[in-house]
Amino acid sequence: MTASMKAVRCHGFGHKHRLETDIPMPEPGPGEVLVRVDMSGICAADRAMWGDTAPWQLGFPFTPGHEFTGTVAALGEGAGALHGLGVGDRAVAELNVSQGNDFFRQRGLYHLTDRMEVLGATLDGGWADYMIYPAEAVIHRVPEALSDKAACYTEPLANAIHGVERADIQFDDVVVIAGAGPIGMGMVQAAALKTPRAIILVNPAGPKHDFALAHGASHAFAPDDPKLAEAIGDLTGGRGADVFLEASGRSSAFEQGLSLVRKGARMVVFGVYKQPASIDLNILGEFKELDIRGGHLAPFTYATALDLMARGKIDGDGSVTHVYPLEEFEEAIDRVASPGELQIKVALDPRL
Repeated sequence: MTASMKAVRCHGFGHKHRLETDIPMPEPGPGEVLVRVDMSGICAADRAMWGDTAPWQLGFPFTPGHEFTGTVAALGEGAGALHGLGVGDRAVAELNVSQGNDFFRQRGLYHLTDRMEVLGATLDGGWADYMIYPAEAVIHRVPEALSDKAACYTEPLANAIHGVERADIQFDDVVVIAGAGPIGMGMVQAAALKTPRAIILVNPAGPKHDFALAHGASHAFAPDDPKLAEAIGDLTGGRGADVFLEASGRSSAFEQGLSLVRKGARMVVFGVYKQPASIDLNILGEFKELDIRGGHLAPFTYATALDLMARGKIDGDGSVTHVYPLEEFEEAIDRVASPGELQIKVALDPRL
C-alpha cells in the first residue's frame, strides 16, 4: 500500500488551492532525492497565483512552493554520489532545473535556458510533507549552523545577491534600494557587504525602516518623503545616486528611480510587475545615458547565500518573521502586517 501525505495543490489561479491529505508519497527515481520538507516560503509569485494576477501559463494541478529546505529521507539510485548527499542531510535545491545544452547554458546562463522546469510551478514544490529534488537539479547542503528558518530564506536571498552583483556596486557609490520585501531586505544586507558610501532604502515608513537601518542601510525614506531627494543630493553634490535597485515590483518605483539617479548610473530591475511603466525614453539615452540591467533568478548565488548566513553576515532568521502550518496556508498567503508589526518573509512548516 502506497503511503500518503498532505500537500497544498493549485488547481488554477484565483483562490483555487486546496489542502489535500491523500497525495501519494513520491518515490525517488535514479538520481533523485526525496526530502522531508522542513519549511517552505511564500513568495510574491505565489500570491500572484492565488490572486490570479500571475503573468505565467502553467499546467494544473501542481504543488506550489519554490523557497524550501528539507531533510533527505531517501535517495534514488546513484543520487548520493551525484549530489554528495546522505540520508539525514539537510539540503536546498535551486528552483530552476535547466535542461539541454542550448546557447544560454553553454555560456553559463543556465537560469535563462530555453528548456527549464521550475520547482513549485511546472514541478511539485515545497508546500507539502515531502518533495522530490530532480536528478538534474542543482542541490546544496545546508550548513549545520543554519536554522530551518534561515535555510528557507536561501532562495530570495540568492535572488537578492544576484541583483546586487548585477549592480556592480563600488566603494564610493550611493545606492538606492526600492522595496523592503524579502528580496529588497536581502539586497540591503548584501549591498552593505560591498561597503558602498551609503545605502538608502525607499519603502513606506514602519518597522521595515528600523530593520533595514539595523542591517546595513544608512538611510530609510518613504517614497513620498521630500527628504529622500534632498538626502541623495547632499550625499552626491546634487548629481544623483550611482546605483538604483528596484525590488518593490511597482512600476512607479522605477519611474521615481529615473529621477533619483545621476547621469551614467546603473539601474537593476528585479521585480514582477502588474502594470507597465510610463517613461520618457530620452532619460535613458539623451539626458542620462543610463545602464539598465534586468535581474532574474539566482545563478551561482545559492551557495553564497548559505555561506553568508552561516558566517553571520546576513540575518536569515530575522528575515523569516512568520511561520504557519500547511493547514493555515490561506491565512498565511493573505497575511498583512498590522500597524507597527514587522513582516518580511512568511513561511509554511509542514511539521506544525
